[in-house]
Amino acid sequence: MKKNKSSERGRYVSVEKVQKLLSDLGLQLCEGRKRIHAAKRDNSIVFYVSGGTVNITFQEGGER
Repeated sequence: MKKNKSSERGRYVSVEKVQKLLSDLGLQLCEGRKRIHAAKRDNSIVFYVSGGTVNITFQEGGER
């Protein structure tokens, strides 16, 4: 079995896995609701649900 390369900043994953993760997250966040409270801040999007939050932060540039 081949070990995936990883570093302190994470590891590479397939685009299909990311798409599935975001799709599942959207389904779970919106389940049983007609509307959801969301806010855009500087470089992030925050969803407020069931007394908690989901924060997705975008980083511009950076090293590769």
